[in-house]
Amino acid sequence: MSTADPQVFRNCVRALTRDGQHRVWSLIITIFGDLAQKPGERISGAVLSRILGEVGVKPEAMRVALHRLRKDGWIESRRSGRASLYQLSAHGRAQSAAASPRIYARKPPAPDMWHLLLAGSGDSAGARELEHRLVGGDYLQLASNALLGKGPAPSGCDGLFAIEGHAASVPGWLRSRICPEALCTAYRRLKEALEQVCEQLEGAPPLPPLQAATLRVLLVHSWRRVLLRHPDLPEEFFPEGWPGSACREMVNGLLDRLERPALDVLERESMAP
Repeated sequence: MSTADPQVFRNCVRALTRDGQHRVWSLIITIFGDLAQKPGERISGAVLSRILGEVGVKPEAMRVALHRLRKDGWIESRRSGRASLYQLSAHGRAQSAAASPRIYARKPPAPDMWHLLLAGSGDSAGARELEHRLVGGDYLQLASNALLGKGPAPSGCDGLFAIEGHAASVPGWLRSRICPEALCTAYRRLKEALEQVCEQLEGAPPLPPLQAATLRVLLVHSWRRVLLRHPDLPEEFFPEGWPGSACREMVNGLLDRLERPALDVLERESMAP
């Protein structure tokens, strides 16, 4: 079997981190979300240190981030001999599980029906109802008193005007609001980085488990940083030339190539000199 070229891994990491350092606490959440999201799955401090060290995170920064995540109720820890073991809390698992379907989806949503909720001008009760529904993240705000949601209109909105139908057209002003130029630029830069990673890994031998895990985390993290900045909508809601679909295809292809390593394999490799 051919040995992996360490320069290939370094080039991939450089491509996925060229826009600057990722927030350490957020990277740690991505590590657990991708590698250890299920109840009872734990990652040792040694594995976290190896993965984060590959992207230039210093031990002090990791300790500060872990302290913050424990304090905020995202992760829990316990001792096992001389090792520290970490896992997502029930809150952390719930938050990760809620985002995962969208992050790992093979295709964008394709609803065949939409509904519009409209509050009357000056209707404070209706405005509060719209605000409450907007917090859930399932709606797109078209105007201060109008929300667009997927599927049929919900029950219990008697104080609002509700109508169902198909999206006959999506005007340019709405496309630009959903994905402004700064976000389009972020998508273009991500696409360039993913193309570089694809080029580096093409024909290359499989990476060692810790390196594969590190690249998985960087891929998922880079993807979610742009994906979760806008509502989950079909491609026709985005500006012409938006590269989101190409990014999704490359991310999924790379994750398929970089198979998720088993936690015990990562633990053994982290102990190797």
